[in-house]
Amino acid sequence: MGRSLTNNFGLQYAVQSSLDTLGGSPTWYEVEPNGSIVFNSPNDKVARNPISKRRSRRKGAVVDTNPAVSFEDDYTISAVLDRAPGAFFSSFVNADTVFEGVDATSSGYTVPAATAAQAAKFQWVSGGMATLVYAKGYATTANNGLKALTADLASSGTTITVSGNSAETAPTNAMVSLCGIRAEDGDLAMTVSSGVGTLTSGNNSATNNIDFTTLGLTVGQMIHVGGTTSTNQPASAASTPTYGFARVTAIAAGSLTLDKLDPGNSDPDRLRPALVAFDGTDDNAGGTNLAIDLLFGRYIRNVAVDDSDYGQSYYQFEAGYDNLYETTPPTPVASPDGFEYLTNGLTDVWGVSFGTGDKVTQSWELIGSRIETIVDNASRKTNATTPISPLLTAPFNTSTQCARLRITDIDETGLTTDFKDWSLTIDNEVSGEKVQCYEGNKYLNAGNFLVDVEATVLFTSPTVVARIRGNTEVTMEFIHENEDGALAWDLPSMTLGDGAKDFPVNESINLSLTGEAYEGDTFSQTLSLSVFPVTPTSAAA
Repeated sequence: MGRSLTNNFGLQYAVQSSLDTLGGSPTWYEVEPNGSIVFNSPNDKVARNPISKRRSRRKGAVVDTNPAVSFEDDYTISAVLDRAPGAFFSSFVNADTVFEGVDATSSGYTVPAATAAQAAKFQWVSGGMATLVYAKGYATTANNGLKALTADLASSGTTITVSGNSAETAPTNAMVSLCGIRAEDGDLAMTVSSGVGTLTSGNNSATNNIDFTTLGLTVGQMIHVGGTTSTNQPASAASTPTYGFARVTAIAAGSLTLDKLDPGNSDPDRLRPALVAFDGTDDNAGGTNLAIDLLFGRYIRNVAVDDSDYGQSYYQFEAGYDNLYETTPPTPVASPDGFEYLTNGLTDVWGVSFGTGDKVTQSWELIGSRIETIVDNASRKTNATTPISPLLTAPFNTSTQCARLRITDIDETGLTTDFKDWSLTIDNEVSGEKVQCYEGNKYLNAGNFLVDVEATVLFTSPTVVARIRGNTEVTMEFIHENEDGALAWDLPSMTLGDGAKDFPVNESINLSLTGEAYEGDTFSQTLSLSVFPVTPTSAAA
């Protein structure tokens, strides 16, 4: 008889093409759970308890099942990319600028024929701007890293043209992502007034201006002004770089309006300059022109149900159990493993936990329609034997990889940056719809998109208590970077609650905070996430 071991358990998923439909040729992705795995469909049973002289319960019946899957894993960029569309009920902006498993050639990367929309985002002009891509996962070192286009990508074009590549058949999880644009020398400059930056193109007699409306940027998205080296970073004074993250609040052909400008950090573990005004030259006084990089990537936010980006992602999960069909030795079974499937998994809750001096972890909870009968290897779902392994698996810590973590007033007046333990929770209030003649959940209903924060912070200012009592609108953002890139989260509007104080002996007084994010008057979203394939810090890691 077989025995299935936890250490040999496998979990993977595919995104269904629609409710109840896996699709003809699905792509499966491996999951790396840490534990707390739930993969079951508890039975609701009703026993017979007749009034009888026999004083015995009789055999009852199974009346329903409640299919669900949940687990904990590490907060990595691959894991976040996996679940964000399902949690936001939305799709990534610029998802069409990411290519997986595309082969490298001596002239670049071979991609499927570009659509007109894709081609418009990949820009190159001789002596002018050049789109930047970042490649990762190739066996040949030269095929990885930050690269600038050396030719334009036309509609229906099949090559992202860069220099320095070698021919290579790509691993299935290799990735090439649009990660920004490099401006013509001297083209970009920025002024700052009352914490608001205006980034303009067409400075210093530049002849190949950038049209910001063609880059795929979205209001609310975070970008990074400045490249990975000083060569492509603006200067606030002679040989003094200035660079950092900022949020886009308006997009015009010749300018971007930015707020939440990077305040910088003097912590030796997170040392970075502040993002300030610059004129596009190396001395900020009309010196030598600089080719300045803007870095960005995919972006996702919650949207209204009638938005073109709205959509519910249904996941099908496969649980693999080793030796489940093994017989008593010495009679071996060629393929003894067993496989179980949850269908129509819809994201109920996604939670991320940030502990002090720890790695960041997360949990994913989905409710499905049913869990199917366990099958052997011969009856596995299409393509399940060839799942794609996650590529961007570096964990994040909460000490040296935090680029920004703060709650501020809407005018960016600081409230608190001294966090202890805290968590972010997205709750879609998913519930199953029961009908007769169907075991499980025939339909899945979603409620409102709820985003909540729970935090313990140091009690450093009475202003925080005043904001709680006044039910005042505040804002929060947090950004983490590692060698795989950066994740920048933004909660544009939030109110604070709780305010209970804790008095640990020989420590600082702590304040318990709750935060309820909501759609405010300025941005039509509750939460957004900007994903960066590369930043200066990630490139140096």
